[in-house]
Amino acid sequence: MDSLSINRAICKKCHLCVEVCPNKIYTTDSAGEVLIRADRIGLCFKCGQCMAICSTRSVVVDGLSYDTDFFELPDCIPDQDSFFNLISTRRAIRNFKEIPVPKELLQKVVDAITFAPPGFPPLKTELIVVPDREIIKSALPEMVQLYEKLVAMMGKPFFRYFIRKEVGAQKFWTMETHLVPMLKSRLPGLKAGTEDTLTRNAPAMILFLAPKEGDDIRQDISIAATYGMLAAHSLGLGGSIMDIIPPAINKTPELRKKFCIPDTHEVVTSLIIGYPKYKYKLGIKRNLKSVKWLS
Repeated sequence: MDSLSINRAICKKCHLCVEVCPNKIYTTDSAGEVLIRADRIGLCFKCGQCMAICSTRSVVVDGLSYDTDFFELPDCIPDQDSFFNLISTRRAIRNFKEIPVPKELLQKVVDAITFAPPGFPPLKTELIVVPDREIIKSALPEMVQLYEKLVAMMGKPFFRYFIRKEVGAQKFWTMETHLVPMLKSRLPGLKAGTEDTLTRNAPAMILFLAPKEGDDIRQDISIAATYGMLAAHSLGLGGSIMDIIPPAINKTPELRKKFCIPDTHEVVTSLIIGYPKYKYKLGIKRNLKSVKWLS
């Protein structure tokens, strides 16, 4: 059983730990002392909320340390103008300068990804950082070959049935409506080597991995990739989430080996990164499909 305790010698009985614990493991007695509910102690998943809120560092969670697992938060928080400028000026970048991305900047992107909140701690997202364009480029022939086979199979009812059964109706619709027509137009240039509309000539790439078995962390990875994309933008880089890359890697043994993907894992998404080749002059207005206010 995990150990939780309160250092009563320095606890000032503010009860903030009681308030913020998502599983309400803490309670109080008539004297205002903070107590730990024995019937809920097993629900602690070490999110660290109780320790992070405690100004006197009175809360002790087994496996977490104030010295190694926490850091002081800055006093200043970006104002709304700074935030909206960041998100409104970010674009999905698919045209890059032929300049390598320094590893120290890629490390900052990785650092930003660690701040992405998980559904349930601890973080389970795993990354493979590819800072070398030549490694990415060398994967293109296998990717092209796989997608050429997919286009051929989608044209045959027998194979279409099994593809639909494997991926599900919703994903199959996306493949049939968007992916296959796109691939048909791109494959000639991809095969000839005159264009790269798969990895977009990106000088760097981050692969987001998840175990095949265990918790479903695809939503965690979507949030993490978004953090990475925004971090890249703040560093003067550009990026784009590329969902066309993971299936090619997952389905191709040579690519799994090239990118060091464990047999127990799969690539959920990818983020290509580089210095933007062009500067956009205008933002693009978009409207949500619908917004309903309930009152």
